[in-house]
Amino acid sequence: MDKETFIDTLRRALYGKLDDLTLAEHMRYYENYILQEISSGRSEQDVLEELGDPRLIARTILETASARTSYTEYTVTDERADTSGPDIHVHQYSGWKGTAIMVGIFIAVLLILILVFQFVVAILPFVIVFGIIFWLVKKFWN
Repeated sequence: MDKETFIDTLRRALYGKLDDLTLAEHMRYYENYILQEISSGRSEQDVLEELGDPRLIARTILETASARTSYTEYTVTDERADTSGPDIHVHQYSGWKGTAIMVGIFIAVLLILILVFQFVVAILPFVIVFGIIFWLVKKFWN
């Protein structure tokens, strides 16, 4: 297998499963890595053998990309086990749990924004009327 075949096999294995920018970044990384290793004196065949099967690399990239959909929660408590500082607990949710938590947070924020907007729209006529009355009183008082 030569460099072009390796890159083409990797690209075909990732095409349609990653966005175009991420796909281009991975292709650029492996092209640059192979060229850099060849320029350091290694043979193309040695570099490609070290990298292994491009389909396996693609599977690893896809698994890593799907693992990025995670939610991390940090909890800090003042209860100290020793005098070194506060107790910090990290909970990371990945996969469908992480996605569900992020979607839930998004929906909650969206609902809060809708409620705030409705409140502002509801009190806006009163604010406008009060502003006009205040302006008229101030204008005619002077």
